[in-house]
Amino acid sequence: MRKMDEMELKINQKGIKWSWAFLVFSLVIWGVFNYAKSQQTSLPFILFGLQFLVYFFVTGIEKIKVDDNSGKKQILISLGVILLLIFFGAILYYTIGR
Repeated sequence: MRKMDEMELKINQKGIKWSWAFLVFSLVIWGVFNYAKSQQTSLPFILFGLQFLVYFFVTGIEKIKVDDNSGKKQILISLGVILLLIFFGAILYYTIGR
């Protein structure tokens, strides 16, 4: 019975991996199409970026739960990148974007 559970888990993980890859590929194609059409960042690109943030935060939190210090480092780096992007985006918005 244990072997069946491990096999089922592997099958589910493979299905999740392929569905995630399809979703990411679809969002990129949709985002590129919308950007080429309107020259503006659209919802697919935002969702594409947000799904990576969710992935990194969840994996970082799970690593912290099992006492792996690389999880703290990963979360701090992710927060640093987010804050830098917000900071430079605000600078560009207030100097060029208006």
